[in-house]
Amino acid sequence: MAGKSAMRGKTEAVPRSTKATKRLSVDDLVAFMSLPIFYELRTAVDVGILLFDDLDEYDLPEGYSKEDIWRILLAVRKQAAVFVPEDPERTADMWMVTTSSLSFNTEMLEVRSKEDSSLARSLKDMQGSPFVTRFIERTLVRGLADEGIAVDEERVHELFAGAPPLTSLDQLVANYFRLSSDCDSLARRAVTHGLIETLYYELSEGVDLSELPERVLAPLDPRLAPPESQVLMDLVCQRACAAGDDMRFGPVLRLLNISWFFRYFNVLPRLNVLVGLLLRNILALKWGFPVLSWIPEGFDPTLAEAPVDAARYEAVFESWSTDYGFGFDFTPYFELNVCLYLRELERLAVSITYLEQLNEQIERIFESHINVRQKSILVALCREPGALLRIAPHQRSFRIAYGTARADFLGLEREGYLVREQEGRAFAFRAHPDLQEKIVQLGAAVVGSAEASLGESAVVVS
Repeated sequence: MAGKSAMRGKTEAVPRSTKATKRLSVDDLVAFMSLPIFYELRTAVDVGILLFDDLDEYDLPEGYSKEDIWRILLAVRKQAAVFVPEDPERTADMWMVTTSSLSFNTEMLEVRSKEDSSLARSLKDMQGSPFVTRFIERTLVRGLADEGIAVDEERVHELFAGAPPLTSLDQLVANYFRLSSDCDSLARRAVTHGLIETLYYELSEGVDLSELPERVLAPLDPRLAPPESQVLMDLVCQRACAAGDDMRFGPVLRLLNISWFFRYFNVLPRLNVLVGLLLRNILALKWGFPVLSWIPEGFDPTLAEAPVDAARYEAVFESWSTDYGFGFDFTPYFELNVCLYLRELERLAVSITYLEQLNEQIERIFESHINVRQKSILVALCREPGALLRIAPHQRSFRIAYGTARADFLGLEREGYLVREQEGRAFAFRAHPDLQEKIVQLGAAVVGSAEASLGESAVVVS
């Protein structure tokens, strides 16, 4: 947020002066903080998400209103607060403190997402699998929804599989997939205004933006001046710089903070959410947490046992700028996003586990000299036995040269597993008729089991 957007309105709770206007009795202060209800509230704040309206469920101390208790809780937590972005002259328009649950869940994410983790190693070997690439598709679909753009998921899948773009929306989807495959090389660049603008212009290349709806921003608190685009860009670049970062505000929370700028403000003229997702993926690779680049962002109401109800989702995500008396407490925003990340990570881990089982069965049935990438082609056919497979998506998924991707298909053709078809000036491939029955049986057994488990999977967070 820009400038000195201070909380000087009618809800300003504490004067700027450091001198106390009235000395409180230490005994009275200790007696209040020793009340059982105060212990209960402090625990609720530390291990989960406590919203202002949740105070209705507690028997508050006599003589204190809900607003009074909320101000006291925030005042106590603010003693260990980290301002975002850091600005000692700002009263408080965004801050957070690392609660016990946020610290635990963030550390769990980091451990399971770093480049030497077992999940990262499996992803590197299996990134072309349909079990895994669908996470890229889901991330994009979720991002488009946040942009206010409705999209057919099947069409997104077709474009990922190499179908030619026919509309501006198709072209936008194709551009996103192309940039996603370039994130490894982009991660070697410093995060500057130039990199962010490059993402925007390449994402919108060939896209008539006037054909796409404009997103509606969440309302900003009337006491806060809308920040300028240049200031927001400066803040994004500042947060993307690892040097001098507070130890309590590690890579996961920094990624969430950067995404927040793009989700709730116009850093760029259009397509802010998608640019934010691409930048998140670049930074996840740059900072050594590649698994995070595969995880969809935000709240998916279609998932069973989501870690938040609709009212809490609205309070945290859609009414993020509401202040109830003492600054804008952003701990719930970070807390909830980390919980959502953990759930998506667990779904990804389940997909990888069943993919490994499927690969083991493929090795038993087919020739052992088939490489990992060729196995992914057979896995794709297990999921869609009649699918028409193209070289370009395979090349993009595994980030390999076109000649290498072409050789994978031609090798399977020589072995009698695939048949070649002409599609314009390019080749496409289908399962050989003799292979289809075997593939259908294998796919029904393993893929059905994997998808059933995905529907039941959940992650335990503190």
